[in-house]
Amino acid sequence: MNLTRRKLIGFLLSGATLSSIPLSALADALLVPFGNLPNPLQPHRVLSAGAPADLLLVALAPEMLLGLSSFDLAVTGADYLSPTLTKLPRLGRLSGRASTLSLEKILALNPDIIIDCGSADETFSSLAQRTAAQTGIPYVLVDGNLQDSPKQLREVGKLLGVSPRAEKQAQFAESWLQDAKRFSQQNQQPPRFYSARGITGLETGLQGSLHTEAAELLGLVNVASQEERHGLAQVSFEQILLWQPDIILTQDLNTYRHITQDPLWNSLNAVREGQVLLFSGQPFGWLDSPPGINRLLGMRRLQGHFDLAIQPQWVNDLRTFYQLFYHTALTEVRLQRLLGAE
Repeated sequence: MNLTRRKLIGFLLSGATLSSIPLSALADALLVPFGNLPNPLQPHRVLSAGAPADLLLVALAPEMLLGLSSFDLAVTGADYLSPTLTKLPRLGRLSGRASTLSLEKILALNPDIIIDCGSADETFSSLAQRTAAQTGIPYVLVDGNLQDSPKQLREVGKLLGVSPRAEKQAQFAESWLQDAKRFSQQNQQPPRFYSARGITGLETGLQGSLHTEAAELLGLVNVASQEERHGLAQVSFEQILLWQPDIILTQDLNTYRHITQDPLWNSLNAVREGQVLLFSGQPFGWLDSPPGINRLLGMRRLQGHFDLAIQPQWVNDLRTFYQLFYHTALTEVRLQRLLGAE
């Protein structure tokens, strides 16, 4: 952790407000606070503001979560998660494209802190500042870059008083990220990829976005690039045809079927050569959906597709990740389902 981040955490844990934190500390901040933060030595009632925060908090402090913003785990996670997690209610999303969680409900839930993870740009900062001011509940934005996963885990873990658990998770994430860096440096001719989203595959994550970071950290080259834009975008098939990516990444079975069965897509070399990869995962996406720490799994599995050195350990990696981050032991039946869903 660099000096500015260490300073910022010091301010956070002393109960500082945003206005009292020097701009030099905020410039490189992983966590940005709004309001007076609670004492990390006391139990917290934590409200998640969005899907990436759901996964960060499920990993770090499931016992503190009031519920999830975006998932009904009784439906999506019943076969893969512990009963404790599947009993968490779906409360609605505060951040993102359309909020479904009202200020009245937030006040009724009476959280000690609200945590959001993902983009920390002006839009999300404005929402956090406004919510904290209107409710009097402290709100923390966590920069959601995948490469910063170990720092996210350690710093939010410290904020919530669960550092021992967070440290185990952070060390595990570090080992995978170091392997990914090694792979990217050794790969002299990295594949060019297109990340296909939506039923027709014509939505994609642009280069530098949270949605494609798992592949880009491996050194793979995203063909979808727009200057000064890093989110999601709609593209035409004609544009994909011009790009001619080496591989196409999918994580939805319907998207995969459309691309591999539609005669139009068969005009792409990647489709004809069987280079359409499906990493669906359960109960959350591996490459994205949401763009949270779940992307560590997608990064690792994608590396294993190309890197013979880590292929033999993928099954153990999968078991360990579910134990550390989802607090569940994968049975052989569940494990085979996951492997078969790739």
